[in-house]
Formats: sequence, structure tokens, C-alpha cells
Amino acid sequence: MSASPIQAQASQQQPQSQGQSPRDASAPNVEDLYLESYAFTTAAAIVGSVDRKIFVLLRDGRNIFGILRTFDQFANLVLQDTIERIYLDTDRDDQDTSEAEEKTPKRFGEAYRGIFMVRGENVVMLGELDIDREDDHLTELQQIPFEEAEKELKKVHANTIKNEKVKGKKLLAKGLINDFVKSDLY
Repeated sequence: MSASPIQAQASQQQPQSQGQSPRDASAPNVEDLYLESYAFTTAAAIVGSVDRKIFVLLRDGRNIFGILRTFDQFANLVLQDTIERIYLDTDRDDQDTSEAEEKTPKRFGEAYRGIFMVRGENVVMLGELDIDREDDHLTELQQIPFEEAEKELKKVHANTIKNEKVKGKKLLAKGLINDFVKSDLY
């Protein structure tokens, strides 16, 4: 006498150890339920950073630090307890670095911005911060008033735009183009 298909399937299944029910093959594995295990390539990749302190570099060169509260599919961000920080790096700002380092130390200025909304297209880079070590590098820098840092940064940006215009004209004379955009000052 032959067994019915249901009985044959039941006899093929190996019983698990006592106390455990047989596992349904179509049920997801518990480890697969965690979002961190997925490789997102869209705005959803930042879901793990919600309610954590992050750093955001904007296209206009501003550095924003705050707690990410929410975002949408366009990577628009809402940050809470936001601080804007300007770094004045003499190595990058001046051509003759040996004299510049002797004259002025590396400096920074910061201002509290509160709740801050960032349009996703202005984000160049963002990342989570280690809250235990986030301010360690500031001990090596001299803090100056934010308004003073902002004025100096505007001068640096104006100089960058001027230099890029000259560079663009030289490249154009050779039949090449320069893809510099004034809003990309990072």
C-alpha cells in the first residue's frame, strides 16, 4: 500500500530536537529582519542614523553637526540641536604653508542653529559621529568668534571663485571646459 503525498512529505521531514517546532522554509530568518543587514543604495541607507548625532557637509562648504530626527526619500534631513562649525585651515587657505603655520594656528568658529532642515540635493557627505570622541580634535584648534570665521571664509570663497574663473579661461583657451559651479565650495 502506498502512502499519500501528505504522509510522504511528513515522513521526509526530520524532527527537530524536542521542544522546537519545525521551521517553515518560507519564514524569514530573524537576522534578516534587521535593517542594518541590508545594503541600501538610496536615501534609506541613512535609516540607521536616525536619533543619532551626525555630521553633514553641505555644497556651500558649511559643516553641520546635529541629531538626525527624520529624513525623506529625497534625503531631505531634519536635525535637532544643530551646530554650524567653520574650520579655517591655513594649510588649505594659503599657498605658502610654512609661513602661514607660524603666523596663525588652525582655527574654528561655531554657532548654535537649533532645529535645522537641509535639502537633500545640498548634502555632499554625511556620517555618524562617535559622541565620545567628536570634540577631541578641537583641543588642537583655536576657537574664534563665529562672525569672524564667517568673514574669513567668505574671503576664502571669493578667492576660490576668482581662481576658478582664471583656471576656466585658461582651460577654455585650450579647448577644455571647467565644471566648477559657484555653489560647490566644499
